[in-house]
Amino acid sequence: MQEKRFYKGLYGTNTIEFAKGLIHVYPFGEIGMQHQGQVKLHAHNNFLQIFVVQSGQTEFYYGTAKVTIESPAFIVVPNNLEHGFKHLTQVTGWIINLADTVLEHMLQREADVIFGMEEVHIVAVNAEDSVTTEVYKTMQQCVDEYNGQFPGRLLMLQYLVGQLLVQLYRMSLGGRNAFHESSNISKVYFRRFQQLIRAQESYKRSVEEYARDLFISTGHLSRICRSIAGKSPKDILIDYFITKAQLALSDVESNIATVSYKLGFDDPAYFARLFKKRTGQTPQEFRKKIGVKST
Repeated sequence: MQEKRFYKGLYGTNTIEFAKGLIHVYPFGEIGMQHQGQVKLHAHNNFLQIFVVQSGQTEFYYGTAKVTIESPAFIVVPNNLEHGFKHLTQVTGWIINLADTVLEHMLQREADVIFGMEEVHIVAVNAEDSVTTEVYKTMQQCVDEYNGQFPGRLLMLQYLVGQLLVQLYRMSLGGRNAFHESSNISKVYFRRFQQLIRAQESYKRSVEEYARDLFISTGHLSRICRSIAGKSPKDILIDYFITKAQLALSDVESNIATVSYKLGFDDPAYFARLFKKRTGQTPQEFRKKIGVKST
């Protein structure tokens, strides 16, 4: 069985910079042009993708399935799902990439919305269907706001992303073109592991303790995480809490030591080293870059 090909960035790359740690937008079709019109099966374990197809025709591959997409349409692809494209004509549009851990924080009181994003949605946009046209319109607004340099841009993007997620979830409740991935016990354990991490809110808890709560061995949990997300359980924990740290560090009222203690790091110096190892920046450099004065 061939291993999944994971990218931490867009296809062929391992870096991606999210505005406000939340959203990244890139023209759809450009990556295909760089690879003779074909984007091979791959997955991302740190963000959800929405492909907005404005013009052209493409074949969309996910898992073992293949669907021909006619524009205008959009495709929602959850993280960890293998997908690819073979463009049949020149295509244009946008790829909206949404950081999944930050989205979970935004919608922590609406967990069902996040779980609703664990399906593939392939939706043809029809002017007579008000639900899908409204979702498509919000996607266009996200793109315009991302590409513009308007006052309050980041705040507006946060609002629009929240609106978009709720619209997609409500659309899924209506059964519009949702394709469920076949569930298995490993996915159930993986989802429960993620739920336990969110509920704990502290980095102190060990992988062994999480495995015990799941009534499985640490080795079993490790195999599940690597097969689904391409990461070890420890890496999943670190990525989650570093993302939470980025969010907390954007608050001008918080200082770096307080953030580290609040997230369960007993040693602020260790927290700073881990933060830099994961992000390439110290907490101070991160705050300076986003315009927050360190305290």
